[in-house]
Amino acid sequence: MSIRRIAIGAGIILVVVLTAAFVLREAIERIAYASLIRSATGYDVTIDGVRHDNGALVLSGVHALSRGGALGLDVARVDVVQRGERTAITLDQPRVVLLVDRWRGDERGAMLDGLQRLRRDRELDATVRDGTLTVARGAVPEPAAEFDGLDGNVRLGGSDVTYAVTLALADGVARYPISATADLDAAGRLSARWDAPAVPLAPLAGALPSDAPVHVDAGWLEDVSVAYGSSSPLRLKATIDGANLDVQSSGSHRIANLHGDFQLGERSLGSTKLQATLDGVPFEFTGEVSDLRSRLGWITDGTPDLRRLGQLMFAVINEPKLQSFRLESTAPGISFAQYSIATENGPLAINALMVDPRNPSVRFDTAIAEDHLNSGGERTSAMGVRTHAVAGVNGDYFDIGRTYQPQGMLIRSGELLRGPTDRYAAIIRRDGSVAFHEFRLVGIARTAHGEFPVTQFNNWPAGDVTIITPSFGKILPAWPGVTFVGLRQLEAPGHYVVDRVVAMAAPIPIAFGLAFGPRLKGVPPRLGDRLTLTYALDPPADGAIAGIGGGPLLLKDGAWYEDRHAPAPDERDVRWPVIALARLPDDMLLLVAVDGRHPETSIGMTRPEFAAMLQRLGATDAMALDSGGSVTLVARVPGDENVSVRNRPSDSSYERWVSDGLFLYSSAPPPEIVTPRLATTPLPEARPTP
Repeated sequence: MSIRRIAIGAGIILVVVLTAAFVLREAIERIAYASLIRSATGYDVTIDGVRHDNGALVLSGVHALSRGGALGLDVARVDVVQRGERTAITLDQPRVVLLVDRWRGDERGAMLDGLQRLRRDRELDATVRDGTLTVARGAVPEPAAEFDGLDGNVRLGGSDVTYAVTLALADGVARYPISATADLDAAGRLSARWDAPAVPLAPLAGALPSDAPVHVDAGWLEDVSVAYGSSSPLRLKATIDGANLDVQSSGSHRIANLHGDFQLGERSLGSTKLQATLDGVPFEFTGEVSDLRSRLGWITDGTPDLRRLGQLMFAVINEPKLQSFRLESTAPGISFAQYSIATENGPLAINALMVDPRNPSVRFDTAIAEDHLNSGGERTSAMGVRTHAVAGVNGDYFDIGRTYQPQGMLIRSGELLRGPTDRYAAIIRRDGSVAFHEFRLVGIARTAHGEFPVTQFNNWPAGDVTIITPSFGKILPAWPGVTFVGLRQLEAPGHYVVDRVVAMAAPIPIAFGLAFGPRLKGVPPRLGDRLTLTYALDPPADGAIAGIGGGPLLLKDGAWYEDRHAPAPDERDVRWPVIALARLPDDMLLLVAVDGRHPETSIGMTRPEFAAMLQRLGATDAMALDSGGSVTLVARVPGDENVSVRNRPSDSSYERWVSDGLFLYSSAPPPEIVTPRLATTPLPEARPTP
């Protein structure tokens, strides 16, 4: 429960009561005071007695209860004195009780509405002496946290409340002081701050429901500061030390000796580094969760991103023989895990991204080396930096060391760049859904002299008929037996005229057209011929925003899949680096990379072993991407501007130049807590997190 909110809640009830006393003066009976306050605020108010003492109005036995019963106040004596244009109020021994079970949004709304009215209408100085605050919960309220020694002054008037108060958290015989101030600067802007050198966590955690998934039994918040003001957002900063938590999620888990920084902002909570042991395994977290709709609701109800972080965390913690574990919040809807496990054959180092494709700020897309299919290759990290991705992986198998053309289908930003082959490919639709299929291109080119089946798209060299577009590259290479037919667009969609016919004995500049290969039966179109061209993917890829080839398919409907068109089938049972895109039953997506060829840190996995691990992580469907030395997973380290390599590639730890990649992009606002440092630029070698 926010200390600021508690203070405002208590203060509004007190001030409402006392303002009414001033306005109505002693001529009105105590029932009239109570009636006026109740009608203005909706609070239930009673006053035991009203009297006058040497010019002061004295109220005795003031009792107030908020609309939902969450906040109660009892004050033995209230003195009200008019001093010029200001009203001075003294409250002796106020007792405030906050029932967290009953706190609702309308409680806070009513308090703030009343406070706004008082700011406009009155100027008040209030002195509080020896007050207490009790935080309680339960049908029969049981105290969870006790604060005493509430002393100080509050001034209300104009646009803001200013104050200087002290209190202390009472825990048995020990007391932990808290101080708070709020002042106006020269420009009239409010600046407020609450500070506490150290407070124990257990009494504060006592306000959590008994059925809350988290139980805290030890630990401290140290160097606590809460700052807010008219020109700055709320920010709570503290250091957690020695916290022990029991977490109930997919079983019972123990977080021990949690320590590090913790911050809470207007919409985010997070840390630059938290460390602990999770079920005895060294654990570290970095990043922030930015989907807080309430500064308090996340404690008991969580948020979508907190739940996804937990989903990934508890999937990993259940891995057998887990040795170490790092968890990061990469961006809203995107979480990253890096961990190691021991097996009877040797160690494994694993990097995984969990993605919520339904998060409106998350977007999938592909990138291609040098923006052309026929290229010299490009590092996955360089493609990620160039396209401003927040995470990604290498893509399809490719013609390594020569043309660097991908071997399978490629869709970028909804546009087909390369047609499918007889291998599996994955498409990601605009709605975030994923499909794995063996696609094929079905097309036909018609002229007055005949029809030609079109089965390829930017595939080179052409076998029968392939569509060629400028996305292929700058030059169309020479290839014996191939004829290129250039096409010029006519007004009607899909209608063209042949504007050149070239036998591919030498390279030519790229242009849109059809390449007729040696398997073609018949004579290619002639110069000047009119031609209609139609083509589509089968099965349809309607709504696909991104698509990438790969293979083999590893899982289908939750079971191992023996892919008859697997690339490099002789490597099925070889332990080497592997990478895959996987779908979970709740439509969450995983991108998982396992390092290999590093016997001291990671021996790699066979395809069946990899599929079994993906099943343990919850996947029902999965497709491998180009594995071996190409395996690269990049992600933005919280606080970095650019992506960097997070795994350890197997080519002497150097990142391989590849043909394409599958990337994640975020339109979320900039981080609030773990803000970017100087921009990072990927190096030719990998930069894995230690």
